[in-house]
Amino acid sequence: MLHYFKFRDDLLAPVPAKDVYVKRPAGKGWPEECPPIRAANGFGFDLLANFNLTFVQSRGNWRVIKNVVIESDFHFAGNEESPGAPLTQQYAWFWEKGQKLPHPISDNVYAEIRNQVKVSSFLFLKSDPNELLYFTDLPNMNRPWRAMTALIDADWYPASYPWHVVLELDRDVKKIAIAKGEPLCRVIPVRRDTYFAKEMAPGEFDDFFERGQRWLATHGRVEHEKPDGAGTLDITRTYVRQQVRSKFVVI
Repeated sequence: MLHYFKFRDDLLAPVPAKDVYVKRPAGKGWPEECPPIRAANGFGFDLLANFNLTFVQSRGNWRVIKNVVIESDFHFAGNEESPGAPLTQQYAWFWEKGQKLPHPISDNVYAEIRNQVKVSSFLFLKSDPNELLYFTDLPNMNRPWRAMTALIDADWYPASYPWHVVLELDRDVKKIAIAKGEPLCRVIPVRRDTYFAKEMAPGEFDDFFERGQRWLATHGRVEHEKPDGAGTLDITRTYVRQQVRSKFVVI
């Protein structure tokens, strides 16, 4: 399970991913009509942009237009005697040339990653024991920016700050706008486990292939029948009916 707490109550919570993100004009054959692609699009949770964001590039350097800094609606106190105060959190920030913390960046490395920006989700996140959080870009989306993929050990690492998303901005674009409510990235809880890959033995493959032929013969509908009695089998609707989709629910 993905557990979250908002930096401020009026901010956006994670939402279940959607099957379709792009409104298409009339026509047949759009990628979103493919059941496996729809299933991938709708797998996981989306973290949303809490405010409008605009990035402008000039001579290879990026900056944020009207960056946002907000306060938490809870107070933090360093000890029991202190009355405490709200925490502050910047919305977006770039790597700094010559930085030492949170880790050093060499000048030659900075030249390669200065088009990356960190955007706060304003969400404290944790997962159940032996569950990791897989951060990645939205599948099958073409945008002038992409979320860097990361795998977070959120079951044992108690981060005392809201998690951020690292976005890589397209160097060939001068201005990039991200609207409030637009998905920044996809988050998928996954099990920490050992996963195997093994080649099938010839007999195992024979059984697998024969089972596939029987399934086609049972569920396929002949389209474009040829004179010799053969034809192309349509399984689209059958695939959808038998497909078992995962569900993602925000409680």
